[in-house]
Amino acid sequence: MSAVRAVARAELRTRWRALLALGLVFGLAGGVVLAAAALAVRTATAYPRLVEAVHLDDARVLVPADQPALAAAVPGLPGVERAWVTTGFIAQIDGPAVRYVSLGAGADPPGDLVEPVVLQGRAPSPDAVDEVLIGEPLAGTGGYGVGDELTLRMLTLDEVARFDVGFGTPDGPVATVRVVGIARMPGWGGALANVLAGPAFAERYAADAVSSPVFVDLRDGAADAFAGAYAAAAAAQPPSLVAQYFFPTVDRPRLDVDPAVRTAERVLTGGLSVFALVLAAGGLLVVGQALLRHHGAGHAAQRVESALGLTAAGRAGARVLAAAPAAAVAGLVGGALAFTAGVLPPLGSQAAYEPDPGFRPPLALAAGGAVLLAAVFLLLTALAAVVAGLRAPGVRRVVSRAPRWGGRAPAVVVGLGLALRRGPRELLATLGAAAAVTGVVAAAVFGAGAARLVETPARYGQVADLTVVDARPDDLAALAADPRVAALEVSNGADVEIAGVRLEASARERRVGSLPVETAQGRPAQAPGEVALGPRFAARLGIAVGDTVTARAPDGSPVPLAVTGLVVVRSENTGVLGEVAQLVPEQLAAIGLNEPLVAGHVLAVPGAAGELYAELSARLEVFEREVPPSVATLADLVALPELLALVLALVGGAGTAQAVLSATRRHTGDLAVLAALGGTPGQLRSTVAVLAAATVLPALLVGVPLGLAVGRVLWAEVALSTGVAGDVAVPVTLLVAIGPVALLGALLAAARPGLRAARTPPAAALSES
Repeated sequence: MSAVRAVARAELRTRWRALLALGLVFGLAGGVVLAAAALAVRTATAYPRLVEAVHLDDARVLVPADQPALAAAVPGLPGVERAWVTTGFIAQIDGPAVRYVSLGAGADPPGDLVEPVVLQGRAPSPDAVDEVLIGEPLAGTGGYGVGDELTLRMLTLDEVARFDVGFGTPDGPVATVRVVGIARMPGWGGALANVLAGPAFAERYAADAVSSPVFVDLRDGAADAFAGAYAAAAAAQPPSLVAQYFFPTVDRPRLDVDPAVRTAERVLTGGLSVFALVLAAGGLLVVGQALLRHHGAGHAAQRVESALGLTAAGRAGARVLAAAPAAAVAGLVGGALAFTAGVLPPLGSQAAYEPDPGFRPPLALAAGGAVLLAAVFLLLTALAAVVAGLRAPGVRRVVSRAPRWGGRAPAVVVGLGLALRRGPRELLATLGAAAAVTGVVAAAVFGAGAARLVETPARYGQVADLTVVDARPDDLAALAADPRVAALEVSNGADVEIAGVRLEASARERRVGSLPVETAQGRPAQAPGEVALGPRFAARLGIAVGDTVTARAPDGSPVPLAVTGLVVVRSENTGVLGEVAQLVPEQLAAIGLNEPLVAGHVLAVPGAAGELYAELSARLEVFEREVPPSVATLADLVALPELLALVLALVGGAGTAQAVLSATRRHTGDLAVLAALGGTPGQLRSTVAVLAAATVLPALLVGVPLGLAVGRVLWAEVALSTGVAGDVAVPVTLLVAIGPVALLGALLAAARPGLRAARTPPAAALSES
């Protein structure tokens, strides 16, 4: 042991700077990997943690206020463990633009059922009739904050029934409320109002409620039984005055998660995982090669130690002992970086689901990761020391297989010969470079597709500048005659049943100009008997263009429809993409299951959209062009592929540079022989350059087509789950530039070792070899 300690002290005394530098580099790389892992975990768990934090209900229904018996029957339906029956209102907010909000309040809240996470302020006091909690989306779109006062003019049930034809100023009571808090939930809308008041409000305005939202906890496996029982109970009720707006459907918020949320979660965590894996592989490759060079330089010392009787295990152990301080540095740096990653919120759109915003340190990951980094650094040191101790000196043939097409140029012949005489490390370096090129191209293809979608509203069905909700004939006629309107289309939206599934359908009628329909495949429906489906709906049911599907008319008779294409039409009710069918107006009138909602879609002449909006929103419910949530999610992802491609390029470049440096050192004897045979310094430099280029070229030949294929598959999957067309946006600039840039980088990496080989006398080089 004394010999081992003596060798370790000598190693540490003479080479501690290099060891500490390697430990620091390894700790930084490992820390970034751990931070990425911590961020991936926080991103992946944001939505499930929010679901548990708010005690999300298993099912919810929205019962019209004129069907009180149905609301009273819900707690006794099969499968119900407990239910919370509340009261719902619809109100117009006083302001410069016409805006309606849903408002909910309930007596005796259970406390552990539908309990939003309060981000700012507090929940309303139970005995305060003028305090409300508003949802985060409403606070964002309306610009409301804690302390703001809202004047709410409530609609009567009769006014709700006449929503599509207009009713003037609401005749219900006027309530002035104060925003005391802003809350977060997995989703708002439907039965869950975006303005929540307390029990005192529910008691004061109970007679003015227009609905009874009911939130339910179900026994395991009872969802279908409950849905069937609720449908039967609803069918037994007398007709509701607002049946066209309050459908007897059951929402299952725990099960029916927006696919875009799952897609974003999968893509974000997948991207972070790839980022972490690539960085980990690159860090191991770079530091491993550096340790090999570090201990390879001490090969002569190991030969002396071996001659003095120190075993291979003892020599490796001595170097591991000397590397202990550097390993501690690696562990401390890496653990500290992982700990500070707690300040990072979930990535992209998943940040909107974080139930616990702020610093959330991953203690277990930081502690475990620090120990792991130190152990891996010591293991790499031991392996490098063993490999360096086993290396036997000798002279190998300069060229084992010279390619005939190398011509008479000695640099090309020798360089290609050295490249073809690859060992495991050279093959590993080429495979690593190919993986980096694949990742860069795949990330660029994915990023180009996402960027094109985000920057092109037409691709997500948002061609119009303005949408007038519940448009009336006189308003549409005025718009058609307005010279500021470049195009006007009127859409009728109603539910239909196709292939046994109820979904929203839209039929548009041109009044002025035209608004193109984004077509992913085939063409839009142009005549009765035809239908074009949303891409996600078609994929979910396995329907292809050219198929014939069966719709159900209101009287129950089957109606065959030919599928002419896949189109992107945004839902007027939910904003969900890819789940809306497109029909011609006559066909929708024949198979629509409820009264259609009419909306006017306006494309203004350049520069007139703002003026039109200001004028129309003062008397009509008008919305400017909006980015659907699923597309907004992709907008959050646009920067991630670019970052991933940059990191992959850096890691691949560093790995290639290390590979070229190591290969040049390993072929020092070969280059010295070439010099002894008359090779000029320029030929030696060219030989190293050819060797470097031969390392990069196979990576490009394999990586570029493979990256295109991987990027195409990834983008198609994400686009389909988003509900848009999945055609690829090819990054032409990158594809043109990646080859020359990679070759230039390889030549730059070869410059220094080539210069060193050219300046080193053959005798000294052979002695070193």
